[in-house]
Amino acid sequence: MTVALLGRRALPSVAVGPGIRTSVMALVGSSHIRDFGSQRAKIDALAQMEVGPDIVSDLSIVASNEPLLECIVSYGFVAATLPVYSAVSTSGQIDRSALLNRAIEQMERGAGLLTIHPTPTRELVRLARRRRVPWTSRGGGLVINDLLLRGDGGNAYQDIMPKLAEEAARRGVTLSLGASFRSANIFDSLDEAQLGEIAAQLDLASQLVRSGTSVIVESPGHARPRDILRVASILAPAGFPVMPLGPIPTDAADGQDHVSAAIGATLMGVHGAAHVLAAVTREEHTGGIPSLESTLEAVRAARVAAHIIDLHNLDETAADEAAVQWRAEHRTCVDGKQTAGCSRCGTTCPL
Repeated sequence: MTVALLGRRALPSVAVGPGIRTSVMALVGSSHIRDFGSQRAKIDALAQMEVGPDIVSDLSIVASNEPLLECIVSYGFVAATLPVYSAVSTSGQIDRSALLNRAIEQMERGAGLLTIHPTPTRELVRLARRRRVPWTSRGGGLVINDLLLRGDGGNAYQDIMPKLAEEAARRGVTLSLGASFRSANIFDSLDEAQLGEIAAQLDLASQLVRSGTSVIVESPGHARPRDILRVASILAPAGFPVMPLGPIPTDAADGQDHVSAAIGATLMGVHGAAHVLAAVTREEHTGGIPSLESTLEAVRAARVAAHIIDLHNLDETAADEAAVQWRAEHRTCVDGKQTAGCSRCGTTCPL
């Protein structure tokens, strides 16, 4: 079993992995220059939550003179980034030096968790093309596109991996192995492409841990409940910290994916394969930019899932004990109510 300590040395950090309380990661980021103000407002609101996220990921795909990363760090959150978003040229190719320099720059600015996509190969691309939707990962898609554009060239991250791992280990930064071939729907889950990538992720995770680099494994995307349990049965015995992407257990919950993702994460978590929950918003499949309120709602939903996972795996019952004790003493099922009964039940209250 391995544990990842997310967060730069001398900066806020959080440990994740088997035997440790489940963490929650909120997602922010700008799709347009005009979005930066609204995204900073989200970070402000996340910091004001009574039980907010442990990690905040900046998923911005545009550059600006007003970076969100420093704002995330200033509030004491562990900051996460995806370096590839700002290392792609207008031709679609990835400059290897720019990618490495961008990753190091983000580490220096306080990022404690970097999501990378080192697993795409031409063989996995060939297998994925048999699917209804070949791939859905945005960062992974950029790496795949670069791979295909370069003819005989290799994976951009694999080309810089020795130096990237060295820099991450030196700074105490965790590398999260992104799932480029996570399934985009429940019908493509656990096919040859996904199983091949999971095997590659676990092999690379073993290599990185042996070299002193902290890792997280991401998976699986969309998967029906039985496939979620199959993925968990592969990932849990490996012993690495896992960040489930969703998982989304149904493709028929548009506008309610914060609910479906919480259910999927709970399924993975109670089977030992969910240690960081990325908070999915209701806008996941609506095409809209998540609002401030839906971002907070997603964190609350993920927190419920995380608590249920910890109830099962760690017997974390303190919050439940407090709620039940209050209800029993005050003869009410309404938390915080000082008197018996409520407007819903009136004189028929059984308590």
